[in-house]
Amino acid sequence: MTVSLWLKARAVELGASLCTAGILIAGLAAGVPFLRARIPETFLYGFCCVAAVVLRAAIDLAVRGAALVARALTPMARVATRVELSGA
Repeated sequence: MTVSLWLKARAVELGASLCTAGILIAGLAAGVPFLRARIPETFLYGFCCVAAVVLRAAIDLAVRGAALVARALTPMARVATRVELSGA
C-alpha cells in the first residue's frame, strides 16, 4: 500500500468518526431526549470515535515502521554473480 493510499484510507476513517461524533453532539444540541439524559456519555462516545481512529493509525504506523526496520536489518540473500556452463 502506497503512502497516498494509506493516507486516503485513514482520512476516510477519520471523516467517518468525526461525522459520528458530530451527529452525537448535534443530537445533544438539538435536545434529543435520550442523549440529553446521558450528556457525559455522549461526549465520551464522540471522543472515543475519533480517538480510536487516531490510535489505530498510530499502531499501524508503528507496526509498518518496525517491519521496515526489520527488513533493513535482515541481510539480503546472495545473488549469483557469474554464470557457469553446466556439464550437460
